[in-house]
Amino acid sequence: MLSLYGIAKSDFLDGILTAQYSENDINLRYCYKDNELTLIPSVSLPSNAVSLGFKRRFGPSDKLSYRYDFTTDDWNAVYKRTVGKDFKVKAGYDSEVRVGWASVWVGQEDGKAKTAPMKTKLQLMLQVPQDNFRNPTFLFRVKKRWDL
Repeated sequence: MLSLYGIAKSDFLDGILTAQYSENDINLRYCYKDNELTLIPSVSLPSNAVSLGFKRRFGPSDKLSYRYDFTTDDWNAVYKRTVGKDFKVKAGYDSEVRVGWASVWVGQEDGKAKTAPMKTKLQLMLQVPQDNFRNPTFLFRVKKRWDL
């Protein structure tokens, strides 16, 4: 059995058009991006699955992301607010799993290994199922890295 995989990119209408071939599927994706807006429509062939991604930056610390799948009517939205370099709040909803969530991150997200030799990120997340909102879930995660 022969398996092919490939990606082709091209500048097109002030954005980037990407064609990706894998097995018997072709995914076409266009990405337009400026300082405040990112628009990402995509289509998969032969299934004709169409989706649209949208990101809007309201300032240096606020961003809203939205994705809609026209085939399944699933969508998700995420709002992100950054305070300083070390504190981030995110909130969102995912219709596929019917869960609303909010999380708080403490610790620098960016940074090279040489500038962050003992990087730590903490996350506290609250997940609230839409079908059973009286049964929320709290998650706690720690990411720690030591560069010697």
